[in-house]
Amino acid sequence: RIVYWDNRYYAIGVRRDTTTNGQGRMEFSELEIKENSVKEISRTRIEVKDKESYCEKNWMPIKSKPFHFVKWSNPTEIVKVDLENKIANQIYLSENKINLPLDLRGGSQLIDWYDNTYLAIVHECKFVSQNFNGYKDADYFHRFIIWNSDWSINYISEPFNFMTAKVEFCTGLEEVDNNIIISFGFQDNACYAIKLLKNNLNQLIWKTLKNVL
Repeated sequence: RIVYWDNRYYAIGVRRDTTTNGQGRMEFSELEIKENSVKEISRTRIEVKDKESYCEKNWMPIKSKPFHFVKWSNPTEIVKVDLENKIANQIYLSENKINLPLDLRGGSQLIDWYDNTYLAIVHECKFVSQNFNGYKDADYFHRFIIWNSDWSINYISEPFNFMTAKVEFCTGLEEVDNNIIISFGFQDNACYAIKLLKNNLNQLIWKTLKNVL
C-alpha cells in the first residue's frame, strides 16, 4: 500500500523471506519520487510485542492518521508504528467480534468517508487444503467495511467479486477529485484499477449491496 505521511511517501507491505520458517513482518520502504524515477531510499522492518507471532501482514494504513493501521478487522485492533524504534504499539482492541463465516483480512487503505467514518475494502478467503486434483485451492471475496470514529463497526457489506475470479486481492483505495480509485490484482497475474464517482460508490454500498450487521 502507498501512503503519504509527514511529507514522505512509503510503500508498505509484508516480507516473509528473512527467516527459514517464512515469518512475516510489515516493512516500510521510503520512496524518493522524481519526475522520471522512483527510488527506495530506506527500508524499515516493524516488530510487534509478541515476538513469537508468525505472520503479521496486510495491515491497512489509516490515511488521515499517520503511522496508524488497522491490524485486524474483526475484532478491530488498531496499532501505531514507532518508526524510529521499529515497533508497533497497540492503541485499541475491540471487545466485540461480529459473527461471520470467514475471517475478515486486510485489504486497502482506510480513507475518510461520510459523517466522520472510515471506509476500506477487506477480503475473506475460503481455503481448501486439498481440491479434487489434490492441490490446495482458495476462493477470494471482498467486503466494504465502514468504521465509526470510535472504531466501532458501522457497516459490513455482503461479499462480492470485482471480475468473478477465484483469486482477487485489493490493495488500493483512494479519493481523487471526487472520484474513487480501487486497485486490485486478478488471478495473481494482472492488475486493474476501477474509477467511479464517490457518490455512485456510496449508493452502491448502501443501496445495491446489503449491510450484514
